[in-house]
Amino acid sequence: MSQRVNLPPGCSGFDCKDGTKYKADKPGGAVVISDRHAGAVNQSQYADQGLISARGGLSFGTKRGKRCVSCRRLWNAWNDTCPRCGENTIES
Repeated sequence: MSQRVNLPPGCSGFDCKDGTKYKADKPGGAVVISDRHAGAVNQSQYADQGLISARGGLSFGTKRGKRCVSCRRLWNAWNDTCPRCGENTIES
């Protein structure tokens, strides 16, 4: 398995103690690292400072949504008004 690590702005990658190098496509991008390196990243001083983490992101979603008739976009179930145009949303 592997873990995705988002790099801080300006950082283009990092080197592990065993010599493995991880480089992003652009500074501030992301790299995919092996699980054996994920543990070391999470225990590093940079993880303690909140700069990088290999723990993965959290997300949530709902089955319901509310649609804006004007924008035709589906928003979250708690959006009573469209964040884009300000019109009222309807259950979808």
